[in-house]
Amino acid sequence: MLGVGAASEPYLETALAAIAPAVDLLVVNDNSQVTASANVAVLERSAFAERGALRIERHPFVDFADMRNKAFAPLRAMGEPPDWVLFLDADEVHGEQIGYVARELLPRLGPEYGSLDAYTFHFFGTFGWISDVARRFCFFRYAANISWTNPVHEKVTGLHGKALVVPYVYHHYGNVLPAPMLAEKHLRYYDLGNPVPRPPEPSEAGPDVFLAKASSVRPFRGKHPRVARATVSALERRFAVEFAALDRGFRERRSPSVRAAAGLRRLNESLRVQLRRLEHPGIYREATLAR
Repeated sequence: MLGVGAASEPYLETALAAIAPAVDLLVVNDNSQVTASANVAVLERSAFAERGALRIERHPFVDFADMRNKAFAPLRAMGEPPDWVLFLDADEVHGEQIGYVARELLPRLGPEYGSLDAYTFHFFGTFGWISDVARRFCFFRYAANISWTNPVHEKVTGLHGKALVVPYVYHHYGNVLPAPMLAEKHLRYYDLGNPVPRPPEPSEAGPDVFLAKASSVRPFRGKHPRVARATVSALERRFAVEFAALDRGFRERRSPSVRAAAGLRRLNESLRVQLRRLEHPGIYREATLAR
């Protein structure tokens, strides 16, 4: 279940390739309202389209909750609705373990479980820096009364059962964009009611959009999913000058105390993910990190 608009989605093709082995039907709400959408063209070249497993709905964009609700509506009309639904954004890239989670773990869960949460590396500025490793709503068990609220940072309602949290980590690249593109994205959130100071106009956005948060980022020490590596390399070449300036700026603005605090956060997050294994021994037996 996915929503796309007219804005460029540089990670969409990679996101689709990553989930292809795990998802039987992809339902998309296209909000672009253009005749020839670049994002729809990517969808129509995907493995889902090739095997007849792509369904695109077209609706004007109102807000993010409305976008999710209109993407979910076609599932209610299916003669045989799915057992589980993947909650996906176009800038999230899963690792190979998504197939294990969908094909082996979910079918083993009893009716007391209504959703499955995992974790995401949140990249910031470049592919070499992350802001945190955060718990993320990932799969939910289908129920006809499920809906979303809140115009921005939408929340799901109507879930039945408790959440299972597993030590699976995937990658969120939505904040690895040139500063003007990130400012445009954040302005859309602001206009929908996101309670933050007004972001700069895209024409005024520069490196400080990222460097102002230098104290909250730390180097990424892991590996990118195999399916993402070509996209990562291509974007690193395309934005080599911008990324080099950010890398240099982040390093220069991180004092010893900031680096020490980041190291403690890294330890805390790693322990938090790993300790999920102790809550349900044996239920998740794969390696922790997405590859």
